[in-house]
Amino acid sequence: MPAWLRALLANFALWTLVCALAGITTYGERIESGDTRSYWQMTAGWWVGYSAMMLQSYMLYMVYRRHPEWLASMRRVGLGYLAYLAVGWPTAMLGLAFRRCFKFDIDPTFGNAWTYVATMDKLEWFIEYVLLTMAFGVVVALLLWRQRRQQDRQLAQALLSLERQRLAALRGQLEPHFIFNTLSAIGALVRMDDKALALDALSRLGDLLEYALTSSESDWVAAGKELEFVRSYLDLQRLRFGERLKVRIAGAHLLDDGIDCPPMLLQPLIENALRHDLECHEGDSDIDMAFTRHGDRLTVQVSNPARMHAAPSAGLGIGLRGIRARLQLAYGDAATLATSRTGGRFLAELSLPWRPQP
Repeated sequence: MPAWLRALLANFALWTLVCALAGITTYGERIESGDTRSYWQMTAGWWVGYSAMMLQSYMLYMVYRRHPEWLASMRRVGLGYLAYLAVGWPTAMLGLAFRRCFKFDIDPTFGNAWTYVATMDKLEWFIEYVLLTMAFGVVVALLLWRQRRQQDRQLAQALLSLERQRLAALRGQLEPHFIFNTLSAIGALVRMDDKALALDALSRLGDLLEYALTSSESDWVAAGKELEFVRSYLDLQRLRFGERLKVRIAGAHLLDDGIDCPPMLLQPLIENALRHDLECHEGDSDIDMAFTRHGDRLTVQVSNPARMHAAPSAGLGIGLRGIRARLQLAYGDAATLATSRTGGRFLAELSLPWRPQP
């Protein structure tokens, strides 16, 4: 249905309701005035009388639809209101006067109608003024609400586009960051002159890159798939560190219930633990990873020994910072990443809303 037709039907429907209410008022007074008309006749009479205001309010709506800039300031709205009264009040009064001509069986000429307008009671003048003001207010309020809703929709689309651009830029950072640090690990194997391990590492790297590249095309992936990716990444790192690297993962079964998360979210936590511990010394180390659920939230904790060593210079250094940026894009303030040192260990704790898979 065209917009102009919807507006026309809505306008006449609202005025018909006003006429129905006016018919109830006059019908209640019919006994005292000796009026023998039925309720429906009285309502139809009001409908004829208010027909001029019906057309005026519809024309007002269409004019403002065509010129929305006339609603841009209170001054313009005020001038429009005065112009509407100046044009619409006399016409509305004449429409009501013609109704009275039909009611009292008077010739519906312009002269008779004007004579009736000139002798109208002040209350009737005031009622017409109130109805005109209400019509103007409803039209302006409706159009301003529509403009505000359209502006909000445009703003939301602009913000969504901006967030997508930021996410794409962040992914463009994460992917080379992951590739760079993984190649650094393989480079260490090459320097150890262990060709078999280096070739195995390259094969595993191919699998990891396939997931990293394909998952980056989606905003959400299954958390279980993320954990599988982390396990494969740890297998690659064990080729480099051997028995020095010990990993414990608890609560992984919780991910079997089906929960989504942004891609490449868990691996930077493990990478951060390696860079700030095992890569800083020649001894053994362990990484604890635990998943727990508290109501509608999932908590991921990754801890490693906290030693007084500076992190190596290799790497791009955007791991935890990148996670926080991605959490803000995906969840807003509903997800957090906190870090602390407790009991000689460094702890990174990720708290996410439980987002079931669709």
